[in-house]
Amino acid sequence: MHLSIAALSFLTMGGVSLTLALADAPREAQTRYGLASGTGPLNTLLINGQPTTPKIAGNSALFVQKIAESGDTDVVLLTSVGGQACDAQYSILQVTPNGIKTPTPFFGNCSTAKPSISGSKITLKFPRNIGKYVTTPAEVDVDISHEGCTSG
Repeated sequence: MHLSIAALSFLTMGGVSLTLALADAPREAQTRYGLASGTGPLNTLLINGQPTTPKIAGNSALFVQKIAESGDTDVVLLTSVGGQACDAQYSILQVTPNGIKTPTPFFGNCSTAKPSISGSKITLKFPRNIGKYVTTPAEVDVDISHEGCTSG
């Protein structure tokens, strides 16, 4: 079944450079503006060793993966892992020379997502789930080609 719940639009871009390079440590990713790390107190996000505003925290751990660059913005996929009966939930964060933009709320159906990239569209596919997450869609699309955030 193919479900699409969100088109989260992020950046006005002339050209997009998408990357899926793995960091040396899954809890850290190098952005052009410093190291993004999920190793802060209580699994909080740090940029260059400093806590972010707003504060962003994972459950049992916070994994960080840089997935795209556009203009002066780096796009980072945050993965909050752990907790009872919840493998992972995800958030998209934009890192700019002036700091971070407010990240998306954590989303997903508590199953591990399989991300893929096509052009300026990032798709996270989730296996079907049962229980309280049965109504959560199996796929989330993130379009990083426009400014703002919309869902539908």
